[in-house]
Amino acid sequence: MAKVTTNISLDADLKKASQELFADLGMDLTTAVTIFLKQPLRVQGIPFPVTRENPNAETAAVLNEYTTK
Repeated sequence: MAKVTTNISLDADLKKASQELFADLGMDLTTAVTIFLKQPLRVQGIPFPVTRENPNAETAAVLNEYTTK
């Protein structure tokens, strides 16, 4: 399979910390990104839960209004 170069913008600290972690796991950033891109194809979705931990301001206001009645 032919390889292509892809450019992405990352926070410098995030990139450095990720590279250090992946190096400890025996892989480089390219391998880690490839693994990440293959997993959603395998499971046909995001391979981890994508959730909001805290409700946004509008939802919090509605919840607060409901619970104070």
